[in-house]
Amino acid sequence: MTLDECKQVVAKVQLGDNRQVDRLVIMEWFDTIGHLNAADAIAAVKMHRQESTDYLQMAHVIRNAVRVRAKRAIDSGPVYCRTHDFYPLPCDRCKEYPEEVSF
Repeated sequence: MTLDECKQVVAKVQLGDNRQVDRLVIMEWFDTIGHLNAADAIAAVKMHRQESTDYLQMAHVIRNAVRVRAKRAIDSGPVYCRTHDFYPLPCDRCKEYPEEVSF
């Protein structure tokens, strides 16, 4: 994400708990979560707020962003051969195609 996108993520966090945010705080968040996709980070903040009353920390955002990506991958459908686990489809080994796969 960009620094401006990180500011948006931190603004969403701030709206939820009224934490004090300044330039240094944003830079720290960017240093820690800047590798994430901004939309995933926003979804991760929302997920945390829906599931927990704990004070939101950067580790929560990272962990939930992984969950957001995993859910998106599952929702997009199967991508691996059921015979040759984790072999990308279409499977060159058995010629299995996505419509034949259960996930």
